[in-house]
Amino acid sequence: MQGSPGAGPPLRNLGILAHVDAGKTTLTEQLLYLSGSIAAAGSVDRGTSVSDRMEVERRRGISVRASTLSFAWQGVQVNLIDTPGHTDFSAEVERSLRVLDAAVLVDCAAEGIQAQTETVWQALRGLGLPALVFLNKIDRVGADVDRVFAALRRELSPAMVRLNRAIDQGQAEAVVEALSDEARAELIEILASEDDLLLQQYLENDRVEPTVVQAALQRAVRDGRLFPVLCGSAKTGAGVAALLDAVARLLPDAGGDPQQPVSGVIYRLDHDPRLGRVAGVRLYAGTLRNRDRVLNHTAGREELITQVKRLALNRYEDTGLLRAGEIGCLCGMPEVRIGDVLGDPDPVPGGYALSEPLLSVQVKPDRPQDLAALVEAVHLLSSEDPHLDCRWHPDERELHLRIMGTVQTEILAEVLRVRFGLQAAFGSPTVIYRETPARVGYGEESYTMPKPCWAILRFRLEPGERGSGICYVSTVDKSAIHPKYQNEIETNLPESLRQGIKGWEVTDLRLTLVDGSHHLLHSRPGDFKLAANMAILKGLVETGTVLLEPMLAFRIAAPLESLGRVTADVVQRRGACEPAEIAGDQFVLHGRFPLATSMDYAVRLSSLTRGRGTLTARFSGYRECPDELGAVRPRRGVSPLDRARYILWWRGALTDSLAG
Repeated sequence: MQGSPGAGPPLRNLGILAHVDAGKTTLTEQLLYLSGSIAAAGSVDRGTSVSDRMEVERRRGISVRASTLSFAWQGVQVNLIDTPGHTDFSAEVERSLRVLDAAVLVDCAAEGIQAQTETVWQALRGLGLPALVFLNKIDRVGADVDRVFAALRRELSPAMVRLNRAIDQGQAEAVVEALSDEARAELIEILASEDDLLLQQYLENDRVEPTVVQAALQRAVRDGRLFPVLCGSAKTGAGVAALLDAVARLLPDAGGDPQQPVSGVIYRLDHDPRLGRVAGVRLYAGTLRNRDRVLNHTAGREELITQVKRLALNRYEDTGLLRAGEIGCLCGMPEVRIGDVLGDPDPVPGGYALSEPLLSVQVKPDRPQDLAALVEAVHLLSSEDPHLDCRWHPDERELHLRIMGTVQTEILAEVLRVRFGLQAAFGSPTVIYRETPARVGYGEESYTMPKPCWAILRFRLEPGERGSGICYVSTVDKSAIHPKYQNEIETNLPESLRQGIKGWEVTDLRLTLVDGSHHLLHSRPGDFKLAANMAILKGLVETGTVLLEPMLAFRIAAPLESLGRVTADVVQRRGACEPAEIAGDQFVLHGRFPLATSMDYAVRLSSLTRGRGTLTARFSGYRECPDELGAVRPRRGVSPLDRARYILWWRGALTDSLAG
């Protein structure tokens, strides 16, 4: 898709993705340096990298948030999003993926394919994004481009094609040069099998013109039929210019028509001391200017954009204008949220879920008097990262967050200290379980006293297929329950199902409203929320619930001598594995085990294999878990099953002392 005439230079919205420590941030520094955007490439180790904006990132040498940077190369404007590589911060990757047109996947020429490499590759393929692969660190001891390239073709895609080769790899003097004649001939044969125009010239002539090869390669890459692989070293700069050339020549333009109605999506939120809330936006159509008003389609309200800016290195620059295809920053819009669609929703692509937080943790201030400030700060962080799902339980006066892993809590503690001046402690993470109905049942409620109130409801509850989530339908006529009340019931379902009878969120449920009534004089929208909460929980008591626990799909590679120990250990952790794949003195084992029994498995595997085993693991859904092996927790707050007290609490007539 090409940009409209007059819409500015060709534009690439490009993401850099990889496993942690593959060298993404170092590569970003080289791209900025070679393009002339910075005078010298910064260093992650010295804390001078441009894309690591937060103090905690510079001090710890780890990317926590995605960074958007702009530069030009060969007349092409590039909006580059450098994403975190650590799995604890994959939510940042997830949000960035939605606004990209293409990506560079960075892999280490020594380490090869790692956990996050596979995860982000699956995401790129799921979204159909064109991609280049950069095999980094050819100057590192143990680098083997041929081995890693073979693994890429075997484990990620057979459509990988090489565009250059490394000389003296594994040494500090490693360089990159063009393919050999034999390798180039193989590339042309692959292209000819994918492209009829090239095939015709290939069959008719002894020599194919380079421009024809380039055009065929461009078509194949933009269509997602081939994925070029380039090698180099971000540290020394070897091969980086070739990567930039490939970005400019092979990847698709952002496109979009600035004359069409506005269409965009909010993909990130930041809070600037001077500007306040700043929303990162990708515009797919139309044009936005300072002081424009635009419909927030998701929230159903009009938003006022006070200023339009872009992020250039470490500062916001005034642009006053944002056109289709561009990524920019919008000021104003105090209530906007990540994922909100501005204007026409049709051009906006859907998102992609990499994972979900599987752990919960309580956070407490070191000083009790800081509790209110801590709650406010964590709510602010939760708006910037909705995956945190900050939950304040007033009855217990407890603050809980959902997290991806323990590294995230360490970073959050530093952010609270540096950004907000708050000292806070995080408890031990607990696994987030879920529950689902065990069988078919009904739940009903007649809320008609004390007046004025009237809401009569009856639900049918059925187990859903694993992973199906919540399926809600109503068979009640609008004359019995007015549509506005039925909408209240449906809108309130997340709250109704937040805690089941075992204390966990309810999922995999088919819920049908089968009967009920409203009253012309006495009914209010809140009556139906209250009645639904009570009826649904009664229904869950009748059906009973099954506990569900999160599972991880794993890939273990280790020496063959440790196969028996590893297999036995997986089984002991309530896991299951497929028959091992054996090659020489190594084995590869695939399977699944519960998160609850494997949170420390990387350390355990190192012990079992004398440090020679590698683990790749990713979320793989939920499965049934016996209550005695999982965790059942008490209800937080007043239970809807305690009908009289719940009604009093709902009406605000129950004090904290009585609620306790």
